[in-house]
Amino acid sequence: LSRRLGDFRRKTNKAVRIARALHGRLPIIYSATEHLDAVNVRWRGQISENAKQLAHGNVLPEMNHNEIVGWNVDRTLMKKTAVVFLKDKGVLDRVRLREKITRSIVRRHAGKVLEVSGEGSSLLARIFSLVYLGDWASFYLAILNGKDPTPVTVIEYLKGELAKS
Repeated sequence: LSRRLGDFRRKTNKAVRIARALHGRLPIIYSATEHLDAVNVRWRGQISENAKQLAHGNVLPEMNHNEIVGWNVDRTLMKKTAVVFLKDKGVLDRVRLREKITRSIVRRHAGKVLEVSGEGSSLLARIFSLVYLGDWASFYLAILNGKDPTPVTVIEYLKGELAKS
């Protein structure tokens, strides 16, 4: 673990750098390959649950059919976003081009844009490295938000209310 993440105080800790970029902003997670869809959902869920902070996400090319138009809105609002593009080296050239063009459009409006690639030689290794990184980034984001990442009070409340009926 320490070899992959390093010390929380060190600038080389990738999860901490991501958490700092997301802190105080609305995280938006984009991915452009089918095998990263579940990773995208995982990042959003972990940020919401651990950091107690809403996160949004979508996949390309679906995002290019409608959501991309929404980026052309009040710049003050959009500057409060931090966009994470989850990437994998095993994508087709056409997908890579779509990703690049989309990033250039989003970059003109977003507060921050990050590109995060999976590490490893196999697809499975790259997927798990992104899951691992997202989990730790959400943990560090919770710390930056001054939140305990473990309790899920609102989920427990919801389940309790549902159990009453």
